[in-house]
Amino acid sequence: MSTGEGRPNQPKGRPNGRPNGNKVPDLNEFMHKDNASAKDEQVDVQALISEIRRVPTNGNSAVPSKLSSQPSDSVNKASSVAASSSQPETQAMRRPGNNQGTSRAATPKTALNPSAHPSNSNPQTRRVSSAASRKRRQQIEARRRMVSIFLIATIALMLIALGLGIFFLVKNLPKEKKNDTSVTKTETTTQVSTSDDSAAVEPETTSESTEESTEPSPTPTPDVTPFPGGGPNLSGYCVVIDAGHQATPNTEQEPMSSSMSGSKDKSAQGFKGVVTGTDESEIDLSVALLLRDYLTSLGCEVYMTRETNDVDISNKERAELAVSHDPDLYIRLFCNAANDSKASGCFVIVPAGGKYASDIPAWGQNLGKEIASATGCVDNGCKASEKYSGLNWAQDVPSFMVRMGYLSNSDDELALLDGEYQFKICQGIAQFISTMPKR
Repeated sequence: MSTGEGRPNQPKGRPNGRPNGNKVPDLNEFMHKDNASAKDEQVDVQALISEIRRVPTNGNSAVPSKLSSQPSDSVNKASSVAASSSQPETQAMRRPGNNQGTSRAATPKTALNPSAHPSNSNPQTRRVSSAASRKRRQQIEARRRMVSIFLIATIALMLIALGLGIFFLVKNLPKEKKNDTSVTKTETTTQVSTSDDSAAVEPETTSESTEESTEPSPTPTPDVTPFPGGGPNLSGYCVVIDAGHQATPNTEQEPMSSSMSGSKDKSAQGFKGVVTGTDESEIDLSVALLLRDYLTSLGCEVYMTRETNDVDISNKERAELAVSHDPDLYIRLFCNAANDSKASGCFVIVPAGGKYASDIPAWGQNLGKEIASATGCVDNGCKASEKYSGLNWAQDVPSFMVRMGYLSNSDDELALLDGEYQFKICQGIAQFISTMPKR
């Protein structure tokens, strides 16, 4: 059947003569058309080609059996035209996939396996890495050698210093022994010379023996030699001087006095300086020796209970020695100490009883004033006491215990170690002696 235009009826559901969906159009109708309409059907061939392009190119799509059974030349021509026209499109449709496959195939294996990189298997690269590691090892060895050399040098210097110290120590030992021997000889000579109470000692000889005898325990020595001119005339006076304490205390007990009960240490431990730590026995001896020399230069007759620190004489024995000389004065030299570091100045103590009990407190006041006037120190007055066995056993003579200053006070301690200050103490005592009556 034909329409008014001489074209066959369009199949139902196929507008404009185009195939419906992806199905291939029926070509039998196209082959039975007359030759008069062949030219017009060329347009349909183009439409057919464009429709074929829409057909999937996979191998699963099958062509209907009707097309494969027609031996018509026009069908072959249409097929060839469709194939030739669809080939570029098919190649174009396959190009992305082919390119992707090509790019995957062209991916080198070395990108997936880094260990297969040529540089890792290159001998030259291995030689470079081994050279770098060898250089690093050499640097470490060099550092170790430097540390070893430094340690060896340090140990060597320490050994050298130790050897030098031992050398100087051994070299100086003989000198010390010689000095000890000379001191021993001097002490022996001094003791022999002082055993004779009637022999007068020259000032120069006494000062020399004092310096040598006190060398083992460094006792401060006066710097004032010879003594300045002036001073009271003490000719005819006899004085016994006792330097308090001794190098080694004696804790054995002795009676307080002939009329008192109780006992006391034979020689108690003295105080020590708060600044220098100097023992009181050394300061007492230094001032006593200086006082002896100064009083002798003024014409006074002087006796000492001790002239060295290395003795063992009790307080009772010292008092008995003083009384045996029947002196005009018995002067005991001591230092003082207190819990209050501000306490300073001189202080005088006298026996509470005895032959001179009524007069001696006033004399003690005068002695303190003379020392304070000469030195400028604080005068703390005088006190009578029965607590001191060294005074109790010497009540038959005018006995005075002079506390020259406080070792618990730094200013007093430094002053008592100064030779000029010591000499001022001696001047004050000498001035007081000149005011005392002769026996």
